[in-house]
Amino acid sequence: MNFLELKYKSKTYTTNSKILEILTNEKLYWLVDSEVDGAIIEIHNSTLIWHEGIFMSGDWHYGIFKNGGFYGNWENGIWENGYFNGNWISGIKLN
Repeated sequence: MNFLELKYKSKTYTTNSKILEILTNEKLYWLVDSEVDGAIIEIHNSTLIWHEGIFMSGDWHYGIFKNGGFYGNWENGIWENGYFNGNWISGIKLN
């Protein structure tokens, strides 16, 4: 699991352990349990926003995916851009 950056409450975090702590505190267990690489993310109004990186495996429960690669199970959320090679269950595709 490799998180490069998290923007959260007007601060930017780059330490993987601190990012995992925040994700756990925000009850984003599904993301903690997923396999990611080079992830640049944000939490805004309790919503996950994925800016860059690869979501390699796991179940995406909800959020906004702006760019990167996706190979997991998309259960719900808003897809804006990036490379999708996963399993689409439900959500909104903007592109």
